[in-house]
Amino acid sequence: MRCAALVAVVLMATPLIAQDAIEVTPLEPLDLDAIIEDVLEEQQKAIVRTVTSDGVVLRGVDKLDGTVEELSIPAGVPLVFGGLSLTLKECRYPEDNPSGDAFAFLTIDEQGVEIFSGWMIGSSPALNALDHQRYDVWVLRCKTSDTEGG
Repeated sequence: MRCAALVAVVLMATPLIAQDAIEVTPLEPLDLDAIIEDVLEEQQKAIVRTVTSDGVVLRGVDKLDGTVEELSIPAGVPLVFGGLSLTLKECRYPEDNPSGDAFAFLTIDEQGVEIFSGWMIGSSPALNALDHQRYDVWVLRCKTSDTEGG
């Protein structure tokens, strides 16, 4: 019984001892305006202003017969490549670099069935690629007056 009483006294005294040993220092107030300004500056640096083009230049490969073709497609007009029908919805490029990276929204059909719809990026063809057993298609550049003469 004496042992249990001794343990109870020690356990009750422990929080008092621990509280005396903790030193609390207040935090400095955050300057939220400065933090928000820094975040907005970083976001502005990351924004790439783009221009919309009226056409795109693609590279198409038929893996079965080994042919490689450069395909020029105006927006909204389907182009047939092998067994595929390619349609450009929109092509964008950096405003300050017309020959720079191209972002093209394409739909690709095979025998009337849509097999691809989405953005392809010229600098990252594998990021959102056409997954087809016979054909590879990727974006080279948007058509601009600087790159295509029209």
